[in-house]
Amino acid sequence: MRKGDRDATTSSPVDPGARPCSVATVTADDTRRRQIEADDQMSTWADLLHPRFAPIHRLSDGAVAAVSVQVSGPPGTAIAEPHALVHAARQMGLERVVDATRLAVARTITPVAGAGDVPLLVTIDLLSTTAATHDDSVDTAAVSVRPQDLLHHPHRTIAAVHAARGAGRAVWVDGLGVDDSAMTLLALIEPDVVVVDRQVMQIGSSQRLGAFVHALSAHVQQTPTVVIADGVDSPRHRQVAQTLGATHGMGAMFPAVEHPRTVTGSRAPLTITTRAHAEPAEPTTPYSLCAGSHRARRGSKRLLIEMSKALEAQAAASGGAVVVLGTFQHARHFTVATALRWDRLAQTTALAGVYGVGVQPMADGAVVHAALDPDDPLADEWNVAVLAPHFSALLAARDRHDDGSDLDRTFDFVQTYDRATVIRAVHAILDRFLEN
Repeated sequence: MRKGDRDATTSSPVDPGARPCSVATVTADDTRRRQIEADDQMSTWADLLHPRFAPIHRLSDGAVAAVSVQVSGPPGTAIAEPHALVHAARQMGLERVVDATRLAVARTITPVAGAGDVPLLVTIDLLSTTAATHDDSVDTAAVSVRPQDLLHHPHRTIAAVHAARGAGRAVWVDGLGVDDSAMTLLALIEPDVVVVDRQVMQIGSSQRLGAFVHALSAHVQQTPTVVIADGVDSPRHRQVAQTLGATHGMGAMFPAVEHPRTVTGSRAPLTITTRAHAEPAEPTTPYSLCAGSHRARRGSKRLLIEMSKALEAQAAASGGAVVVLGTFQHARHFTVATALRWDRLAQTTALAGVYGVGVQPMADGAVVHAALDPDDPLADEWNVAVLAPHFSALLAARDRHDDGSDLDRTFDFVQTYDRATVIRAVHAILDRFLEN
């Protein structure tokens, strides 16, 4: 409660016969009431849900590859279909109710005996049910990541992915669509499974769909990611899914059943190769990542400005599925002219981040502003990192702290276009963005 509100409350007229009631007591009662209402709402939702089992088929020959645990709402309602229920749950902050129901169902089903030894899959929301990430009672539980998780909470999302992988969970990107921001997940999270959104099946030929196919193909060629298309409702959708690059599919063409043992057809068990878990490294910087393997050169700030502009232009021309991050040492170096360039850059990229000592931390649309600790080694560096589906680049420079005017200051700098190194550098910068 703000100070003005508190003063107004304590000075308002009071019924002389009323029992004194402190503001703190009212606040506690309100909190308990809201908690009771939330618990009631969750209990009501849980009572309305019932499980379904959706077979996942290999698109090339129709063989059953896995069975996915889904949850549906009451028949005839707006949340009768699993995808509609999930959307509504996310809007209402009730993801954990759906997750808990899926997990409870999965615990009651033995490894799909009677379904031909194909795996039973259950996904849980990465940020809504963190306890379930470590639930060992369901071997095939995976965590599902959404594009907005990464864009709004980059550090927390990446940390949660590390925790999930440490628990042996597969990482899914669920509902991947033609939205450019979604494609940033592929490089930054490197998912084990990608589920193409059912709405993509309905899109006719377009420039955005063409860009989507290119970006997805670029990712799949570099990783063992399994691509599953949702919304395979007809033979035409099946062909579309294969054109997009999906190897497996689910939808009305492969109807959901009440129990996995009733799934019929030949079997081709799905194998998901989970990415090896690596403990997060000690905090590092882009320059430190590159200096040992790349020859450093020396240049002035004037040169770095022009090199940075060139990379910014490359990022702007690389399509919308681009991450571009810049560290500028101190807020005073992020000039009005630079801010205008990055504002324009943010309009054409999925995620743009600006970091520096004295920068006011905030998220403004696609632009992330993050403050650096003056003692952070990153405050000594000037970095521009660009990560796109078909292009990656890093300019990393370290201040030599010599004398002279600002524009004549010199830096040792390195450049790299190695994708793995650029991804590590992007993670090193994003780790500085800590949410409250």
